[in-house]
Order: sequence, then structure tokens, then C-alpha cells
Amino acid sequence: MEKCSNHFPDFKLLEFKENPLRKNIFDLQTTSATFEKFKYFRLETPKQFYLIKQGAKYVCESWINGTKILHTGLIYLGESFYYVGDFCETYKNKKKTSLMIFKFCPDTSTIQIYFFNHFNKLSVGMKYKFCRDFINNIIKKGTVTIPPPLCSNHNLTNVRNDIAKVVNI
Repeated sequence: MEKCSNHFPDFKLLEFKENPLRKNIFDLQTTSATFEKFKYFRLETPKQFYLIKQGAKYVCESWINGTKILHTGLIYLGESFYYVGDFCETYKNKKKTSLMIFKFCPDTSTIQIYFFNHFNKLSVGMKYKFCRDFINNIIKKGTVTIPPPLCSNHNLTNVRNDIAKVVNI
């Protein structure tokens, strides 16, 4: 079967900065891309067994007026500082899932999210392959313009400890 396209789907690059007054809360920074789905999220370690069993290292949650609109486990992609999660919503009476690639930037207390609106893969294996291809062929090759402040790309020896510094877990 031939691939129908060599292009990656459209995405929005979002930047969230750790809130200095609220532990483990990350606030959306002003961006040129309009984004209304969520303005902040909380990051914590998973407590539910099903998330731990799926390999989630963190849980990302957000609310609007007391209603939880985001609940996803973040699964490490095998690339320094990169995790994958999903955003689910109802759109025109249908459940739509959007893929999110998270990049932790411990040196700036920032998390970047590559948000693929209403785009997902059918299997976990296909999702991980897509994410790794996107990271290696688009992000790391500099094809994506990253808005300031930039994350440094230096290699740190203990990824888990550095991420824990960002989220204070």
C-alpha cells in the first residue's frame, strides 16, 4: 500500500509555563495561534491502576468551570523529554481524539505541546511511530520554527530527575 502523503498533518505549537504560585500547574502562554481547548493543565504522577499499567509516567488534567475537559496519561516516547497523550472531545455529536506530543524543557520550566487537532492513529504502535518520526524528522531537523523562549537541546544524564525538577514531583 502506498502512502498518500509525505507531509505531516497540521498542528499547533503551544507553550505552557509553570505557574510560580500554583505547584504543578502550567499556564498557556500568549501565542500567535488561537487555541481555546484548554488554558492550563495540572501535571501529577498517576494514581489509577489502568494508567500505570498503560505506562503513563504522568497524568495531565484540566478543567473549565469545574468540568474536567482533559485527562490523559503521558507515556514516554523513548526520546529525551518527549511524551505522548490524547485530548478527547465531542465535536458535532461525534467523539474526536487529538494527538498531543509533549516536550518537557526543564531549563526553562516550560512544556511545549504539539497539538494535532482531530488527528490520531488507530493503534498504539502506529501512534508511537508517528510521534518518533515527527520528533526525528521535523523537530530535531529544525523544520519546525519554535517560538521563543527556546528549549535548549543539551543532553542531560538523568531525564526523570530533570523532569521532576520542572513539575516538582
